[in-house]
Amino acid sequence: MKYYPKIARRVSGVWASADGVALELRMDGRFEERHDDEVAFTGHYEMEGDDVRLFEDGGGLLIGRLTEGRLSLTPPPRPRETVRFPRRPQRRPSLREPQPLY
Repeated sequence: MKYYPKIARRVSGVWASADGVALELRMDGRFEERHDDEVAFTGHYEMEGDDVRLFEDGGGLLIGRLTEGRLSLTPPPRPRETVRFPRRPQRRPSLREPQPLY
């Protein structure tokens, strides 16, 4: 079995939405997100095939796809919350009750 390394690809362009949000992907692997011509977020991106991951400098993450020139982004899925049951109060031995000796 041969190992083929994954090759990251770079793109360049600006994608804009109707509500004034523009996302610029640059060939150096960086991106800028602008809201009404003001920079809101910056960071770096990684692409593998049509999948793109945007890593914001502040720690946020967006994932999406770039197919046929259209860029669609979604926030990553949230981790499943664990159901926590209330802890039962543990019965502490009383000094008044007889205790077994071992």
